[in-house]
Amino acid sequence: MNAEAFAQLEAERRRLTAALALAERDRQLIGYEIHDGVVQNLTAAAMQLEGAGKQAAFASPEGQESYAGGVRLLYESIAEARRLIQGLTTVELDDRGLVSALQRLVDKFRVNHGLPVTFTFDTDALKLPGSTQHLLLRIAQESLYNVWKHARASEIEVRLAKKGESLELSIADNGVGFDPAQIPPGHFGLEGIRARAGVLGANLLLDTAPDHGTRVVVQLTVPPPV
Repeated sequence: MNAEAFAQLEAERRRLTAALALAERDRQLIGYEIHDGVVQNLTAAAMQLEGAGKQAAFASPEGQESYAGGVRLLYESIAEARRLIQGLTTVELDDRGLVSALQRLVDKFRVNHGLPVTFTFDTDALKLPGSTQHLLLRIAQESLYNVWKHARASEIEVRLAKKGESLELSIADNGVGFDPAQIPPGHFGLEGIRARAGVLGANLLLDTAPDHGTRVVVQLTVPPPV
């Protein structure tokens, strides 16, 4: 590859990395908007309806049950909106690096989401660009969010391993799995994982099938230290 072609690839990589960073910011802003607007309004509406229901005289038991069902639906919608907000919140990198950030991400999903996930690694002192660490962290986050939302898994493992000049990040679960051919366009979780792996220039393996769990593996060539 000549110098000009390499420079063009690097410029495109920087543009894609910047676009993904903006997307992360937008995710957080959406979470704030849902919480400060939609969730608060739904909660206020549910409380007002509950108060009105205590004073109302229903014409029939069926009418009272219909009213109670509407209130229940409101509270279920509030709970779902809060779960979506939790999925939008992120763990950020700091000067402790990728391993520390992955551990904090796993702890967050275990504590906040009740996900039975563990983290193992065989490398600590990684010399990786910040943008690379950021993208790997987001791939792990998106994968865990998909597991939490869809997999119904009892065992999940996040693993970071160094094999020669290759760094491998894997997220594996023993959940229900799925048929990748049946995923409709617009499934943003998988699209985000593929986009980030593409920016990294990494190999992406999605190993899954119905009733056989899911394994997401990202393999990235790491240049030797100089």
